[in-house]
Amino acid sequence: MHKTVMIIAGSDSDGAAGLQGDIKTLAALRLYSTCVVTAVTAQNTQGVQAVFPVPATFVGAQIEAVVSDIPPDAVKIGMLATAENVEVVATLIEALSLKNIVLDPVLRASTGVALLEEKGIEPLKKTLFPLVTVITPNVEEASRLAGVDVNETRSMQEAAKILHDFGPKFVIIKGGHLDTSRPLDLLYDGKKHSVYDANRVASRNTHGLGDAFASVVAARLAVGERVEVGIDMAKKYIVKAMNHPFAIGKGEAGPLNHGVPI
Repeated sequence: MHKTVMIIAGSDSDGAAGLQGDIKTLAALRLYSTCVVTAVTAQNTQGVQAVFPVPATFVGAQIEAVVSDIPPDAVKIGMLATAENVEVVATLIEALSLKNIVLDPVLRASTGVALLEEKGIEPLKKTLFPLVTVITPNVEEASRLAGVDVNETRSMQEAAKILHDFGPKFVIIKGGHLDTSRPLDLLYDGKKHSVYDANRVASRNTHGLGDAFASVVAARLAVGERVEVGIDMAKKYIVKAMNHPFAIGKGEAGPLNHGVPI
């Protein structure tokens, strides 16, 4: 039977990140995607111009409609936009006994535009974190959520422990923005830290990178593989996607090439 991943995220009108980027990533991995729209953005490679959150009642209606007909083998959560959306997603994860949940705790766009309102941060940590399998913050998000300045491996470890205490089974801190010769990602399972590195790719095509990473991890969980396998595949996929770029858009961060074979 074909494996499916339900994506709960915002729409990205330039097609590089959000729902569109997740669908492309999962298609490249030959998984079927269903989707729940939490917000509609007006954006391009130069930045986010506007955000229109979807009401929480309609977010919940989408989840219930999908799950009643196409039960997901995994769930990938990205932009949630509002505290109400955080709450309804958490409520339905529990009520519907959803499994293999990968949460990319998106807080703001690279240009600084908020993608989760401030009052949504505490329910994100206290209500949603305890229900998910994996969270995948980048160093900026980990710093904000853990209250620790994450700038090297030791502070990554400290932040990972703090975030793990909120309840997710695994914490992956993506360290691509650290000033290191090789991009480092850290996995914490509550007992040990594992570091994954890769060659640093000189590319402007980085828009959608975090979404793609989390989607690959969700894809591997959907087919019954371990989180560690997901991290390894995610890093390989992203390196390929950055090494085969498009000349699209005028912004500093162009889109990944999601269609690369892996």
